Order: sequence, then C-alpha cells, then structure tokens
Amino acid sequence: MTTHVKETSVQIARHPIVVILGHVDHGKTTLLDTIRKTNVVASEAGGITQHLGAYEIIWNHRHITFLDTPGHETFSKMRERGARVADIAILVVAADDGVKPQTKEAYEAIKKAEIPYLIALNKIDKPSADPDRVKSALAEVGILVEGWGGTVPIVQVSAKAGTHIDELLDTVLLAAEMEELKADPNILAQGVVIEAHLDPRRGPSAMLLVTNGTLHKGEFVLAGSALSPVRILEDSLGKNVDEAGPSTPVTIVGFNKVPDVGVLFQAFHSKNELEKNLSANVAPIIKDVPDSTSAEVGIMLKADVAGSLEAISDEVRRVIPAGLPVRFFEGGVGDINENDIKTISSAHIAFVIGFHTKIKNQAADLAERFNVSVKTFDVIYEAIEWILAELKVHVPKQFTRDELGKLLVLKTFQSTGGGRIIGGRVREGKVVRDAKFDIMRAGERVGSGSVSSVQRNKSAVDALKEEEEGGLLVQSSRAIEERDILAFYNESRTN
Repeated sequence: MTTHVKETSVQIARHPIVVILGHVDHGKTTLLDTIRKTNVVASEAGGITQHLGAYEIIWNHRHITFLDTPGHETFSKMRERGARVADIAILVVAADDGVKPQTKEAYEAIKKAEIPYLIALNKIDKPSADPDRVKSALAEVGILVEGWGGTVPIVQVSAKAGTHIDELLDTVLLAAEMEELKADPNILAQGVVIEAHLDPRRGPSAMLLVTNGTLHKGEFVLAGSALSPVRILEDSLGKNVDEAGPSTPVTIVGFNKVPDVGVLFQAFHSKNELEKNLSANVAPIIKDVPDSTSAEVGIMLKADVAGSLEAISDEVRRVIPAGLPVRFFEGGVGDINENDIKTISSAHIAFVIGFHTKIKNQAADLAERFNVSVKTFDVIYEAIEWILAELKVHVPKQFTRDELGKLLVLKTFQSTGGGRIIGGRVREGKVVRDAKFDIMRAGERVGSGSVSSVQRNKSAVDALKEEEEGGLLVQSSRAIEERDILAFYNESRTN
C-alpha cells in the first residue's frame, strides 16, 4: 500500500505491544485482568478467552498495549497472529502445572515471530507450586531462564493475588527499552485488523492495531477489501477519541462489510484516494479453501467475531470423518437469519453452527420446515463435539472385498419364489454359501447378486471347489444368462 506523508517524516519512540501467550487455564486472562483492574474473566464462557483482545494501560507514566490470546488448541492461528504483530511476548506458565502442549505451541509462535520474551511463572501462591520443576521442564524444551544457565527473564507471580505484577511490568518496559521501538506519527496510519464483528446496532466494526502512523477522524480506512470512513473512533475502553497513534488499539465502526481478521489496513485522506488504491490492497493472511459443490452434507458456520469464525472453521474441518464429502456454505459474522437457512437448505443433510450468536425466530421456523439442524454454542469444544457426533452418523459405510472365485453359468432354470436357480462350473477359486457376486457379461459388469444355497449332486453343501459343478439358488438384480461369469466375493465393513 502507498504511504502518504502528512508532514515531515520523523521517527520517535513508541510504546511496546505485548502479547500474552500460554496454555489454557494457566492464568493469562486473569493476569491481564489484574493488570487492567477489570473483570474480563467473568464474561468469558467456560472461563476460556475466545477472542483476541487488545488493551492499553499506563504503568509508571508509560503506556503498554497488551494482546490477550486464547490458550485452547483450537485458536493456534490467533496466537500466531498475536505474536506476529507484537514487540514482546509474555509466556505464562502455571507453577503447579508446568509445560503443556499449548505452552510449546506458544513458544514456537514466539520463535517464528522472532521477538523477545519473558516467562511469567504464575500461581506461585498455590501449595502445589514447584518453580524449580517448571524451570527444569522449560529447559527441556529449549527455554533457559535466568539462574538456570540462560538469559530469558522469569518473574514469579500470582495473577490472582497480584503478587509481583509490578516487577513483571517493569521487566516488560526494560525489554522495550532494549528494543528501541520507533514509529513515525506523521504518516497515515498502517496496522493490522485484530478482531472484527457485526454489531447488531452499529453494523460491521473492527478492532485495529495501529503499528505506524496516526489515525484521525475524518480519514478513510481500507482493510483488505473492506472500507470505512473514520467517523467513530473508540479506544480499548470504548471511549470516543479523535486520533490513535502508533501501538494503539482502536475500534472503527462503519465498514461496508466485516473485514477479514489478520489483514493489513491503510488509512487515506479521502475516499477518492482509497478507491484508487483498491487494486493494491493486501490479501487476507488466512485464506479459505474452495469446497466441493457436489457434497450431500452441508455445513454453515456463524460467529459473533471473525477471529472465532476462523478458529471454529479450522477445528470443524479438522474433525470431518474420512470419506464424508462435505460442502461448507458461506456463513460469516452475525446472527443466524432466514437467508442462511435458505442458502444451506439445498444440501441433502444440512447443519448450521452458531458460536456466540443467536438464531432469529423466523430462521428457526424455516429451519424446522426445511429440516436444517441448527445449534448455537458459547464454548467451542462443545460445538466440535456436537458436529462430530452428527457427522459420524452420515459417514458412508466402507467395506473390504475378499475375492473368492469365478463360476461359468452353464444352465439357467425358471425362477422360483425364493430366487433364481442356475447351474455352472467353478473356473477358479471357490463358491460359498452367502457369498455375493457380480454378473460379468462380455467382460463388463451388468448386475449383482448373492448366494442363498449351494448344491452338488443334489445335496446341500457349503461350497463348490475349482472345476466342480453344481447348482446355486441366487438372488440377483438382473436376469442371468448362459455363458455369464459370476465373480464371487465376501464383504466386511471396516468403519
């Protein structure tokens, strides 16, 4: 995107953007809650952060912007995104639990982003806390903290009790000083879409993180292919502001559509300038994969914000049973409405999952009429468990085929009420009672059937061996003719 200079370009110090990462339930949101002196945890379904949030605080007269990311494994892309836009990471590890799967995943995201980080060893007030054991476990995954042969700062805290939070913030600011973070406040704002959603009252809105420049009211913003005039500008506390400088999270209301999470944004002086640059907009970091349009099973996902929609989409795709063709219908951000039901009703089997959304009354009535299964959830793993159980019912049966032998039809007899009687000779292998067969004529399959009974020398037997002749009572989908070849097999289900 083109950068427009407002005044003389100048580089000044900016405050740090800090991402908080770690395993689920290790206290990330409680830590941020303590820092901000607000109660975010109580509002989170199941006690799990399910959105990426940005919050600005002041500590010792200096600003710090924090990004809070979910710890659940489903939200790996959100954690990676947070690490990419941050300057510093705090890896939260519970002193009573230690290194867990998402601890390792978060560490990989930090290494990939190549940003400095420190360890917040949380829950040290618990009787079962064992800091030395955790430090040893950290060393095993390559994290060498201060005092254990490394240089990674570690601060022992209790987010719940507020213990050593001041030391943690001082350590963050010290790390920021060493990075010598700079930005140019005089250019038009640039940054990243942190979160986006469809506000029921105000329409499409997005939380932006300004990484360079300054965003002013009266300007225009292009985020991917979504655009908005900057009429409503709110800080992380929801207060109206006139401008937002570097490292500042801010919410804009009034987009023409919900922006994609993770895309870069650029500010422009006017709508005319913005429209001239539409062809140069940055594509979303996360792209969807085209789906087959021939599947009988249809799935539509709706969520309150784009980040959660992305996460639940990834997880649902991951648990689709093998062999089940599924088409994903475009859902998006917002409540489940009548148009959603009409859109997905073309699928033979249809599911709509709402995450932190509601279903409108008219849509619920229509779903019942069209036999569309609709379910809403507030906790993501409950949604995944439900859809997985529903999909398993519709997995096509899979069988293995054990080839038995082939028989040349020598004679056909009049059909009876119990089936069709034929006489023949086994050319290879064997023919057994209860086996299935394909009817082959001139080298092509023309029908199928199964064996009800086998006779040899007018006596019932279990099987006919190679070169033996006998009679068969069969059920078949098509008339059998002399000189046909019957290819016999057994079939067993594998799923």
